[in-house]
Amino acid sequence: MNRVSFLNALLIGGLTLTGLASCTQPGEALRDRQRRENDAEIAQYIATNNLTGRAQTTEAGTYYIVTTSLPSAQTAAAGDEIQYHYVARRFDGLIVDSTDIAANLPRSFTRGFFSQNIVTAGIYDGIVNSGPIRSGIERVGMREGEKATLLVPSYLDGGRVGSLLLPQFSPVRYDITVAKVRTEEKQIDDFIALNKYTVTTKTTEGVRIVKTLARPDSAQVKVGQTANVRYTGKLLNGRTFDLNTTTGFDYKVGEQQSVIGAWKIAVPLARVGEKFFLITPSSQAYGQAGDAGSQTYKVPIPPFAPLFFEMEIVSSK
Repeated sequence: MNRVSFLNALLIGGLTLTGLASCTQPGEALRDRQRRENDAEIAQYIATNNLTGRAQTTEAGTYYIVTTSLPSAQTAAAGDEIQYHYVARRFDGLIVDSTDIAANLPRSFTRGFFSQNIVTAGIYDGIVNSGPIRSGIERVGMREGEKATLLVPSYLDGGRVGSLLLPQFSPVRYDITVAKVRTEEKQIDDFIALNKYTVTTKTTEGVRIVKTLARPDSAQVKVGQTANVRYTGKLLNGRTFDLNTTTGFDYKVGEQQSVIGAWKIAVPLARVGEKFFLITPSSQAYGQAGDAGSQTYKVPIPPFAPLFFEMEIVSSK
């Protein structure tokens, strides 16, 4: 379910829970009762804490109160990374969880890609689906530097099993700060700066090439030839999703083979024997669909993920 839409994911979860409840709960479905009781608890919390008139709700059911508004700050579009801090509290004020705010280690997700393995539905919903509508179709969401309080019903809180600190079906309060919004371009630039790479070539498509071994006197790879390429493919976080560093991969240059756009751009720019790093935006890789990754490494490539390749042109004939 990693690649279903946010609202579809909620629908699937709701239908599953309703199906289970129909087998075990007479009368009112368990899901409906939880929703009603959670909404009542949240309404009481809003009234008790003088939040009436300030609290708004998303279509999915997350209540939000903007506490710091920065109308001119950076907003997130589909494919942008959103880094955020949070403090989670029960409604009696007890803190039950938080990010490492002191060390500034925020969590992150990509707008337009919802997975419960990465972020809870309530946090995603509150950050992305708050604020006014833009372009007639989507919410602006929280901007960089903004703060908000989210009041999240249990059915939007990631399917938690419950604990002594936070019972399974209780609503939860999150105090959220959006620490940073990064476009793919910014993610790539930060990655290059962090690793102190010197970009040799940047194409109009945004593909970067960093030559690590140049062979200026060697033969240029030509369209129509078959290039043998050894490579390691990684996400920008360093996780390997595929490699072939032994036999190499045979790519007939210029053909519409099962290679990503960045390869089609970069390989004809290289010479036999050269080694280079290839850094590509998702538009020249797996785009908004992502990919399952190789069967060996089982590291999925998320939607909108920029990629990093270590490459060597072994031969071209």
